[in-house]
Amino acid sequence: MIVTLAGHVDHGKTSLVKALTGVNTDRLKEETLRGLTIDLGFAYSDSGKLGFVDVPGHKKFIHNMVAGVAANQHAMLVVAADDGIMPQTREHLEILSLIGLKSGCVVITKTDRADEDRLSAVTNNVKELTKNSFLNNSEFFYTSIEEPNSYAPLQEHLVTKSAEDRNTESQKPFRMAIDRVFSLKGVGLIVTGTVHSGRLTKDQSIFHFPSGQESRVRGIRVNDKETETTQVGERCALNITGINQDELKRGDWLDSLQPSGYQTVTGRLRISEDFPRTVKHWTPVHVYQATSHYLARVAMRRAKEIKPGGSAQVDILLEEKMHCYVGDKFVLRDQSLDLTLGGGEIVFAEKSLPKRRNSMRRAQIIESYETGTPSTCFDCLLEIGPVDMVDFCSLWQLTAQEGAALTEGKNTRLLGGQVISEASWGNSKEALISIFKANADKRFRENELPGAKDTELKLALLNELVRENTLEVTGGQFKLKGAVVSLSPQLEKFWQLMEPKLQVMQTPSSGDLSKTLKVPQTDLEKALDELVKNGLLINVAKHRYYPPSQLSEIAKEVIKLGTKTGFSVADFRDVTKIGRNVAIEILEYFDKKGFTRRDGNSRKVFGKNPFE
Repeated sequence: MIVTLAGHVDHGKTSLVKALTGVNTDRLKEETLRGLTIDLGFAYSDSGKLGFVDVPGHKKFIHNMVAGVAANQHAMLVVAADDGIMPQTREHLEILSLIGLKSGCVVITKTDRADEDRLSAVTNNVKELTKNSFLNNSEFFYTSIEEPNSYAPLQEHLVTKSAEDRNTESQKPFRMAIDRVFSLKGVGLIVTGTVHSGRLTKDQSIFHFPSGQESRVRGIRVNDKETETTQVGERCALNITGINQDELKRGDWLDSLQPSGYQTVTGRLRISEDFPRTVKHWTPVHVYQATSHYLARVAMRRAKEIKPGGSAQVDILLEEKMHCYVGDKFVLRDQSLDLTLGGGEIVFAEKSLPKRRNSMRRAQIIESYETGTPSTCFDCLLEIGPVDMVDFCSLWQLTAQEGAALTEGKNTRLLGGQVISEASWGNSKEALISIFKANADKRFRENELPGAKDTELKLALLNELVRENTLEVTGGQFKLKGAVVSLSPQLEKFWQLMEPKLQVMQTPSSGDLSKTLKVPQTDLEKALDELVKNGLLINVAKHRYYPPSQLSEIAKEVIKLGTKTGFSVADFRDVTKIGRNVAIEILEYFDKKGFTRRDGNSRKVFGKNPFE
């Protein structure tokens, strides 16, 4: 069991750990000289069943204090009998609560400096402080370095709690927050931290965030003892290989899944009752999540502001990407006041800053994640539209197999990496058909169609409508089957002029047409491009245009040439009587369409005539 000590500076936390373990956790020279803890300190009992995290008590090092706390630890709130409750006593208790600790005890130290009345008063004050926290009704212990036997009841309590600790193995993948990185001669690279979820075995592969690099675990130590495995709730040291030490630092993560980074996180923020002012939109904050620290802004979603003691859903817009999952806790500190502002739990995250934070669709997606479980969230998302399974599994810390299991028994279809319900698919098709019916005299490219911006979904829907003969496509433009596209009078007149000039095996370039018609080439190409938009022409190469019907005739000749055997540019030129340069332009266009494929100096035909 890991025990996290918290409390005001100089209230005896380090002495308490030394009395329980014999270890002085102030390992830095500056800590010894100044007589205060600056960074995290770690110690373990002789039995190896208890591990202690000694956190700094001074407000200047509150960021190090946050780094030492994890939700599945046992808290020990330390209060000196002579000082009583001090500012960091309150702030540390607030942080422990925000991070989600559930169990703990209170230790009143330096009892030799207080009489019975003072001890009674301090005890009552602490009970009042903790009555609305997870330490309500927790046990109290009284210690003094002048009385060595005073530590025995606390030691027995912790041993009993350790035996009761049924920290069952998490079914989630392994994940560890790094707090220290160093090298040992003859051993190699060592990283230490707290396991936040899952289980890890020696020789297993893991991924590093933010680099994404894969590494292998060569050795594991838990509570300073060699072991083959480590699991959720334990502090461990990992000997890893496959990554350089200079790429690792406190705040990084090790994960058995390929980790994602998010620049926007959404959660319900609760403001501390002791925070001295109202929190407003765009407040600059420090964000603490496990051992990680980020700079960010708080963006209000529904409320205009949040008063002390209140809560509301907010977006946290980060300056750099955070690795997180749904359910992760976070703590915010105000940048200007250097005080703990509040904290909360992440319900949703996005890899970039949203273009429209308050869009209806985004609100629906966030509401789906607020349902609290992957299964209910997935069902709600299916009702909205396609679900990107990679993003979904990343946010919920699911394996691909666990994600696939969510689709079992549901009437869905797989579209690339997305899952869409048949009902949503049908509704989307009907919406597309309605657009074409309302604009029967027009052609649309995929990116010109109104509605969802999901290119993969739109193209899949359009292609199915083409296969069903509801739509037809020419030159990448779609229209209703059999519908007549109308042109403006000017464009119609221009088309009548151009069509006979371009219904030939080798069309003149736009430069040649410009000279013939005595029209500036740029103006001519603008008009030709309008005909391309309407599906009457295809821009085969720079300055070269063909009607689709003429390209279809040329494609028929190519099919005769290269269905069974390959053909060269010379073969194509001899059959079509097209000049070599133009022949190369046409064949390269066919290559881009996937109709032909070049292999050295030869080409072969793949597929049907794309212009019929």
